[in-house]
Amino acid sequence: MVFVETKHELIAHINDLAARLTTRFAEEDVDERAHMRELCSPEAQRALETMSVPALHLLDALSTDDEEAAPMNVVSLAQATGVPKGTVSKRLQRLADAGVVTRHRIPGNRKEVHLRPTTVGKEIQAAHRSLHEQMGTVFDDFLTRYSPEELEVLSRVLNDLLQMPREGLRFRPDLLD
Repeated sequence: MVFVETKHELIAHINDLAARLTTRFAEEDVDERAHMRELCSPEAQRALETMSVPALHLLDALSTDDEEAAPMNVVSLAQATGVPKGTVSKRLQRLADAGVVTRHRIPGNRKEVHLRPTTVGKEIQAAHRSLHEQMGTVFDDFLTRYSPEELEVLSRVLNDLLQMPREGLRFRPDLLD
């Protein structure tokens, strides 16, 4: 535990920890890739090697069952993931080039393009979801070390961060309830 003398120093320390945590969980991990490769066919393994972690998360946001979910396009995928439309478009092009995603038009609508994972894409989705299931149980176990009161505070902080309104480039904590 780090001792800090002022609220300002504690806030700076929390900002540093949040940045380091973000970096740690966004890094590529050899063991994670190996876990997913073990669950994939050779064709899916080749496609997986071309994919970044953000591309995996984008693929994961696509529905695997076209019958039950509304079709997704670039705009809906951007909204669902919180990733800018331009970034989604670029990543989708790479996913399409890797044979992981297909684009299709709805009859009578020449403008809108819908997306769906290919068979290889569904295979990679399943492997990625398996990875998150494995990781999730460890995180759940980790959180059991905290009291219900501590978990309430953490839950409130994380929820407030997610709900914080934005004006242009600036987040506005003063506009929270």
